[in-house]
Amino acid sequence: MNCPSCWRPIQFEEKYTRILSCNYCNTVLEFWRWELTKIWEQSEIIEFPSIFNVWKETQWNWKIIYVKWQLRYEYDWWFFDKFFVLIDWKQFHIKEDDWMITLTKEWNWQTSEESLLNKEPWINYNILWKDYFIQEVWTLKLVNIKWFVDKPLIPWKDYEYLDAIKDWKMYFLEKEIWTGKIRINEEVKI
Repeated sequence: MNCPSCWRPIQFEEKYTRILSCNYCNTVLEFWRWELTKIWEQSEIIEFPSIFNVWKETQWNWKIIYVKWQLRYEYDWWFFDKFFVLIDWKQFHIKEDDWMITLTKEWNWQTSEESLLNKEPWINYNILWKDYFIQEVWTLKLVNIKWFVDKPLIPWKDYEYLDAIKDWKMYFLEKEIWTGKIRINEEVKI
């Protein structure tokens, strides 16, 4: 298959690829029913000093980590990167924000009409039947994708987002406004 934007060959590295970026022109493509459709054009991800690089192994916390793909989210004044990684052949996420690294495990999506944006920081709230102490709340956008992604993603849409604490662990809740689905990522230790 070829990229519909630059016509260069696309090689699929992941069996269940849904979204990918062309290695040559950086166009983001969706793979559906044996066709590649252009979703949007993105700029190159500006590389910031990080030990994590897509399709590379690195050692972190005395473990070998293989980085599968990277997402970049922007919020009011800055951005953060989320890396999808394999550790001992299990899938985790690494959130790198202001050079702070947090390893998380993703829970299933749950649907809720409840907004995350109306939660005030430094107050306890019950969200999806669990009590969380809210630290930060903001709106963010998915602005860049690097390599192959096995999930449907919609770029340049707003996500509701909050950082919270429960039972002395960090949680990151992310809501797709257009579907009402909330994803919960729980901090884990390796």
